[in-house]
Amino acid sequence: MKKITMALLASLIFLSCTMKQEIFLETDGSGTASVQIDLKNFVLPTIEDLAEVSPDVDPDEMLDPDKIKESLLENPEISNVTASRPLKNRLRMDFAFDSIEDLFEQAEEDIQSSGLIEIEKIGRETKLTLAINRETYKGFNHLIPNIDDPTMAALAPDPDMDISERDYLDMIEFFFGDDGPAGVLDSKLDLVINVNGTITNQTGGRKLTDSKVEFTVPLIRILLLDTNLEYSITYR
Repeated sequence: MKKITMALLASLIFLSCTMKQEIFLETDGSGTASVQIDLKNFVLPTIEDLAEVSPDVDPDEMLDPDKIKESLLENPEISNVTASRPLKNRLRMDFAFDSIEDLFEQAEEDIQSSGLIEIEKIGRETKLTLAINRETYKGFNHLIPNIDDPTMAALAPDPDMDISERDYLDMIEFFFGDDGPAGVLDSKLDLVINVNGTITNQTGGRKLTDSKVEFTVPLIRILLLDTNLEYSITYR
């Protein structure tokens, strides 16, 4: 029961949150990142209900800032980590890195080779590309918690299977109740990139200033893998 409950906790947090990440990049590739995760209102009550089924599981364990900080520091390219939980349903993390390329090189081999994230040097310019589709999913699946658990596997994207949005949301409702489908549809990943330089080109998202761009990725599109999503920024 403990394993299933922890898988449900992980999947519920992943499927029903808004994640906003803001990155500040220097021209040499170093920078800082700030991440904020907001859980939907129904998530914590559902977690508490699951904890009653398995009392040996602490629902706060997965939301413990100290454990999050410890996990981030496993990457040797990350430093100056702070993590906090300013609100019961909000997590914040800030960290620095010396090189976004080296940061990426510390990722698992499947992430590096999948084409999920690509970093190219083009003369004096640098191009970062994020591509989410059936081919790059083998890299993305390493970022989903408890992906190998049978419970989570039923909810995670499957590049070899077509499922309609309605059928998927019905499954979410079965696992998480009436609030689940709306929570998933409202969940998204927001990525804001600031460069200490000039953005010369970008695809997807919207350019906010000559040095700032925002990408918004609807979570449902990642879960269904029914659309080729590509976001890129070229800067110098």
